[in-house]
Amino acid sequence: MDRQIDVIIIGGGLAGLTSAIHLSKAGKAVLLIEKNAYPHHKVCGEYLSKEVVPYLQWLDADPYILNPVDISTLQVSTASGRSCNIKLPLGGIGISRYVLDDYLYRKAIAAGCILVQDVVKDVVFVGDKHLVRTSTCEYEARLVLGAYGKRSTLDHKLNRAFIRQRSPWLAVKTA
Repeated sequence: MDRQIDVIIIGGGLAGLTSAIHLSKAGKAVLLIEKNAYPHHKVCGEYLSKEVVPYLQWLDADPYILNPVDISTLQVSTASGRSCNIKLPLGGIGISRYVLDDYLYRKAIAAGCILVQDVVKDVVFVGDKHLVRTSTCEYEARLVLGAYGKRSTLDHKLNRAFIRQRSPWLAVKTA
């Protein structure tokens, strides 16, 4: 790659893509590395709080273009059918992550971000820069953002402390 990279972002989900758009719009040369091709399905509640909508609109990535569903109530139900409805003060929107990620991916490219489909194998800090090694290449930049989610193979490789702690959380999605 001939172009000087200011920031490498590892992971192309919501955090990685919005960071890529923001930094690219700010004039930074951004390389985003994502292991999967776009678009792809992933486990997600497919809910965005309305508090993030103004930021996405500022990024010129208005999610309302994608026709999301307005969500104003949370319903919790038991297996026996009893339920409780709770009004959400701010509310949110329901939107397919498959559709949203593809939309943000296209916005990142339009903003000038370079996207690479590859698997990051290692990140090391040498001198005043980071070296990011993938399955096929090596990149360098002064700044690297990890937006790949918790408990990834890379977290194990970097021996991050939280890896040894169990998590009580579980995400579930059905069609």
